[in-house]
Amino acid sequence: MASTLKVDTITTPDGTGDITFSRPIVGNLTAQKNIIINGDFDIWQRGTSFAAAAHRDYIADRWSYSKVGVMVHTISRDTDVPTVAESGHLSNYSLKVDCTTIDSSIAAGDVCALQYRMEGYDWKYIAQQAITLSFWHKHTKTGTYCIAIKNSGADKSWVQEYTQTTTDTWEKATLTIDASPSAGTWNYTNGVGVFLSFTLAAGATYQGTTDTWNSANNDATSSQVNACDNAANNFMLSQVQLEAGSVATDFEVKNYADELARCQRYYYDMSGVVIGTAWHANFVSNVVEFPVTMRTAPTMGGSPIFNVNAGSAGTPANAWTITPDTYPIYNSASNWTVSAWIKLTANFSAEL
Repeated sequence: MASTLKVDTITTPDGTGDITFSRPIVGNLTAQKNIIINGDFDIWQRGTSFAAAAHRDYIADRWSYSKVGVMVHTISRDTDVPTVAESGHLSNYSLKVDCTTIDSSIAAGDVCALQYRMEGYDWKYIAQQAITLSFWHKHTKTGTYCIAIKNSGADKSWVQEYTQTTTDTWEKATLTIDASPSAGTWNYTNGVGVFLSFTLAAGATYQGTTDTWNSANNDATSSQVNACDNAANNFMLSQVQLEAGSVATDFEVKNYADELARCQRYYYDMSGVVIGTAWHANFVSNVVEFPVTMRTAPTMGGSPIFNVNAGSAGTPANAWTITPDTYPIYNSASNWTVSAWIKLTANFSAEL
């Protein structure tokens, strides 16, 4: 993965001086065969277990949980994966959805799914041509399940069925999807290109026709099982791949560093990372240099805090202009130790 250095200079908010710094620019992150980022579930920057996940919570990097209804799930990283003999690929982890509170009667407006939000720049590589989705699934409840591909305008969706034949057994699904239409509201830049959903349950409002591009916001067909009706139900996915063409190829092995960089375009977690030194007793400032250019100017979260030496801490404030490359921040608390290392604990999100 090639990289270069870029030099930037920023004037401090009190006008006392300039901060000059250099940062690596990661290049040559070219499109790969598998358009899905983190389809092997190796990267979990936010943690590895999420009890009572809420609607739109991100879990494994690039993957979120979507629900309307009373169902409750714990979502976690699991080491139960298809064997090399089965899949031809060694995976470390799968994604597991464990039902902890049931929804035994799915109302018309209820829906529950795992969702992958694909950026428009990625979607455009495979848009308006036949594509193939392949993945391994292990669900407790047998029967018909659905995947859906939906555009950002919610006016075009493709729903397709697959079957869990044997309970709690790894099985492979391979689904060929017709070329997406040019009509409809599509994003081919840095917004949501498509939503890819793996549906656990869906009410009548979200049901449509299989194997065609519907002019609606559909997640399933009327044959979709309710996988949220029993606290013993688990729903597991592994080795998710979406590629151009009508033939599924072997699961693509990706370089971990490249895959992490792609994830960091959307979310970057810092846990006590050294970002510079305190240069003033009553004022500290510095610039967070992102390892890759983020999708858009991010927001800072995670109860952010500066630490300078033992016992010195402060909440950073935002200053200057935030960009997808840098996040300039400052803190005007007193009694900083001049020349001491500054550490920052925070996260930065540019999620779709």
